[in-house]
Amino acid sequence: MKRQMSRKKVLVLMALIFALVASYVIGPVSVAEAATKKTALSETEMTIPVGKVTNKASWVLDTYGIGTGRKLTVENPVKGATYQFTSSNTKVVKISKDGGYLTGVKAGTATITCTQTLKNKKTTIGKCKVTVKKASLSANKYDNVFAIGKGEGTVADYFVGFEPLYTIAFRNPDATYTLTSNSDNFTIKEVKYDAKKIEKTVTDDVYQDMLKDYIGKGYYIGYEFNAKAAGTYKITVNETYNKKTTKLGTFTVEVKETTLTNTKHEVLLGTYLGSYDFIEYAKADKDYYFNVKDYDAANPDNNVLKIEKEYGKYSFYANKAGSVEVTVTEGSSDGTVIGTFTVTVIEIPVEKIILDPEYTAYVGDEYFSIYYDVEPYDTTDKLSKVESDNSEVLKVEYDSQYNYWIITPLKAGVANITLTVGDKTAVTKVTVKENEYDYDYDDEY
Repeated sequence: MKRQMSRKKVLVLMALIFALVASYVIGPVSVAEAATKKTALSETEMTIPVGKVTNKASWVLDTYGIGTGRKLTVENPVKGATYQFTSSNTKVVKISKDGGYLTGVKAGTATITCTQTLKNKKTTIGKCKVTVKKASLSANKYDNVFAIGKGEGTVADYFVGFEPLYTIAFRNPDATYTLTSNSDNFTIKEVKYDAKKIEKTVTDDVYQDMLKDYIGKGYYIGYEFNAKAAGTYKITVNETYNKKTTKLGTFTVEVKETTLTNTKHEVLLGTYLGSYDFIEYAKADKDYYFNVKDYDAANPDNNVLKIEKEYGKYSFYANKAGSVEVTVTEGSSDGTVIGTFTVTVIEIPVEKIILDPEYTAYVGDEYFSIYYDVEPYDTTDKLSKVESDNSEVLKVEYDSQYNYWIITPLKAGVANITLTVGDKTAVTKVTVKENEYDYDYDDEY
């Protein structure tokens, strides 16, 4: 006869099984938690400029972005232990034996090692590779042409990706930088953009917060310039550190007078244009006037080129085929003449309307549409008429407010829709059904 296991033994066995399962389920979690508390360095790799890199230091990287000073510290230190930091090459980078902020001495690489002493036993808890870069100048050789007047390069410009006129990457926080122009007709100075400066220059609260998050506790060095006359100017950038001045390099700026973009313009009928289509390098502090020869102000629709002026800004509309002469003046309608150009408005007649021969619609469909194409694609002729030969089945209306045609299926039946573009027409047959389930199997077989 088999002996039965007592209830007490069964309970003990179940407890052992639970303990065994718990060791697998709970154990690894505890190990993972312990692993996150392992003593280690706060950084394993850092790239810094020459100079003392504190939390007040900030610099532009040689790629894109802003770097700021960070301490090198011990994470999860052991109670009762002491820690000492040493540099493999103090001629490249220095650090206090207690850790903290680094000081870049000269360009190069070195390793910071942190040693833990606990109960007279020394252990290396981590190493940090440090690359020190000296300040370098890069010039924008493509977007360095400006109009006469004032300009700037702000942190907002840098944030959205506009390439600045020049960049000093890895600025030494302990150095000073000077920009010297070869002419009094072009002056430039640097501007420091920190959180307070952003509040003064950006009015939108959301955009302010985005820029503040971007620079953090650091800052960005932008610039302001004043171009008094046209010409090509050379700017020299110097760095002064430890009473020694070094030339980082030079960059050039070209300043141009306001001029016409072209003396002849050919545009399609129905085209909208702005003043920037006709003049370039306009002075920000000047107004410009466009005087159209023989312009009929009383009857704007009679003009080849219609003119609108709002808040001192011009806009133009190619209203009808023909040519017109326009003279641009600066300051007033009788001011300095910038130049005269001709605008020729041309038409491209439609040659063909491409339209599917048949459509199916359903009663009550508010979004029913007929799609068409034209040849040539750039024709200046527009869709002028949409007609239904059976308005009880398919009603057509024109919405003048939004400038489009509304086609509404009203009841089951057939209607022919005619589209007119220029002097061409095309017809499509529309079969209207009661609903989507009103399916004609004879159409399939």
